[in-house]
Amino acid sequence: MGPTCPFLSVTVVPSPTVDVTLNPQTANLNLVLSKNRRQVRFVGAQLSEPSSLEEHYDCSVLGSQHFSSGKYYWEVDVSKKTAWILGVCSTPVDPMFSFSQYSSKQGAYSRYQPQCGYWVIGLQCKHEYRAYEDSSPSLLLSMTVPPRRIGIFLDCEAGTVSFYNVTNHGLPIYTFSKYYFPSALCPYFNPCSCIVPMTLRRPTS
Repeated sequence: MGPTCPFLSVTVVPSPTVDVTLNPQTANLNLVLSKNRRQVRFVGAQLSEPSSLEEHYDCSVLGSQHFSSGKYYWEVDVSKKTAWILGVCSTPVDPMFSFSQYSSKQGAYSRYQPQCGYWVIGLQCKHEYRAYEDSSPSLLLSMTVPPRRIGIFLDCEAGTVSFYNVTNHGLPIYTFSKYYFPSALCPYFNPCSCIVPMTLRRPTS
């Protein structure tokens, strides 16, 4: 077996990176943040029943930064995670929102749509990568190389949120395009019920 390739920074992003940190005041009670506010880990009860999964799926925390203009890029390490959701959301949102009002998991996932203020992609069931669009509960994404690190690029003026597979030389994953953002946006992080941590990384690291 040959040597593994190091993470490669996305060179196609035409803007400086932003130093994103996590906002502990927005963290779900099932989460623990690192002291430097760059890592989040799920520490809630292990979930076995489908109904419990719906109730606890939104184990989220928001970024401390708010963006209403300009271009911004940051990266998140999702190595070894079996589930996650990443992107941006409009502010304000309620991170303590419970999915118990939904009758099915598909209904729970339907919250993550631009019409609800979320521009996100995610991993479900260990190998299903999805983009959450308004047109359907989610769009299945083709991923030839499973991403260990995700790059997120927000262009407020263009109304786009783009995702890159940094593990695969910065290959584009998906872009939400031509949106009008009615309010400021902030980074959104959801490690789901997977106990493996999610970590913010500097693109040059």
